[in-house]
Amino acid sequence: MTTVSLVQAHPDLDAAFARAMELAGLDDCIVPGDKVLIKPNQHGAEGYTSAAVMRAAAVWARSNDAGEVWIGDGPNWAMTDTVAYYEQTGLSRVCDETGARALNFHVGEYTTLRPGSRDLPDIIGFSRYIYQADVIINLPVMKTHFNTLVTLGIKNLKGCLRPIDKRTLHEMELNAALAEVARLLAPRVTATVIDATTAYEGMGPAAGTPVEMGLLIASEDIVAADAVACDLMGIDPAQVRLIRFCAERGVGEMDLDQIQVVGERVIDHRRRFELPYEAIAREFPNLTLCTEHACSGCGLNLFRALDIARSAGQGIICQTVIIGPCLATEGQTLLVGKCTKDGWADLPHVPGCPPRIEAIRAALTGIATKDDVPRS
Repeated sequence: MTTVSLVQAHPDLDAAFARAMELAGLDDCIVPGDKVLIKPNQHGAEGYTSAAVMRAAAVWARSNDAGEVWIGDGPNWAMTDTVAYYEQTGLSRVCDETGARALNFHVGEYTTLRPGSRDLPDIIGFSRYIYQADVIINLPVMKTHFNTLVTLGIKNLKGCLRPIDKRTLHEMELNAALAEVARLLAPRVTATVIDATTAYEGMGPAAGTPVEMGLLIASEDIVAADAVACDLMGIDPAQVRLIRFCAERGVGEMDLDQIQVVGERVIDHRRRFELPYEAIAREFPNLTLCTEHACSGCGLNLFRALDIARSAGQGIICQTVIIGPCLATEGQTLLVGKCTKDGWADLPHVPGCPPRIEAIRAALTGIATKDDVPRS
């Protein structure tokens, strides 16, 4: 039976991290001198792995005689300079405090593979650091997601890809593509520890509402960790295509009856999370979103623009918003992003790849200043 540990993160987070690893049978996964890569979720916007959890992981690795500790990610495909973002998220501070090395997966070499899968590009590239590390600790956040319903351990592996491959995956069947990425990378992932200290529901991944859970979830099995996290969120893991596709490919265990949860009881902490489109329907009852095959660049900026408009009390003047290569011509439709270019001659649109947040907000609300005029 697969084991997943569930522990309370307070009052001592360092001790909680060590306990989560011990209960999951991972307390001796580091051989003295190993290179340990900590892969948090630093996707380029709000809703990132907390600095406190990153620090706890680095402290744990040091206490287990790691030779080197690296902390890094590849944020959204459009971000090449992570210096300011890593300062914002606390990653840089954690590295200074623990002696870890900060990594930007978008800088450096990639290992390219020919996966031979119809669900992936013919050639795909992963950060070379993934293959140089002896131990990989996958450190995602518990969040809802507008494309994949949830974003947890499996989806966090997307950050290991080359930027061009991240974009390409959104032009394919994203859930199947990410399941194939997990099939390729999961054997290299030593542990998945989900940061559920502060989780996010609703308009995730970047404009979600914080939910204080105060928990850590750990397992050697990335699929089982995600399944337990879904259970905590009040979501049947079988309803999450990404998790189901991974289980079908033999990546890990999805069946909650075959997973032993040790530590805290799920039932004592379960909370029904609001899903992205439930949040959209509640906040914007007259708005329809079409996001099929849309990339995270446009999606993140659209959700952020909607969140800003909501916070400012600004109404939405369109009935339908489309991102990604799908078209509709009925009603008041706004096209957002370069992928909708085929419809620009007939419909209002916001150019860009991705468009600026303020340009999207201005088009959504009809309220613009001279600085908000969309530019290509």
